[in-house]
Amino acid sequence: MNRILVVEDDPDLLEVVQLILEENNYKVFPLMTGRPIFKIIEEFKPHLILMDIKLDGMDGRAIFKEIRTRKNTSHLPVILTSGGFSEDYIMREHLLSDDYLEKPFEMSVMLAKIEKLL
Repeated sequence: MNRILVVEDDPDLLEVVQLILEENNYKVFPLMTGRPIFKIIEEFKPHLILMDIKLDGMDGRAIFKEIRTRKNTSHLPVILTSGGFSEDYIMREHLLSDDYLEKPFEMSVMLAKIEKLL
């Protein structure tokens, strides 16, 4: 079973995403803050990370860049999500994630992007 780490500070969206992913046979670790992300990655060993750019008190862009620079996490597929940044911005900032979802997004689109990366 593929494992997905979902980092999202909106509890309602986090719950919906978790339910949809679990209904589609993914094992999900929901995380509302990026602070313990590297500890969780080490323990949960996700196959993919779905992460919001704007996290409460943290910057998902900085976390993403750190994921890409660490030897043990640089290989992980990452889908960034945000309601405040366009895909053009993501490209301009060289946040070369494996994919991007602009909020609000359709769950079917999210599932298709995840399936493509896994």
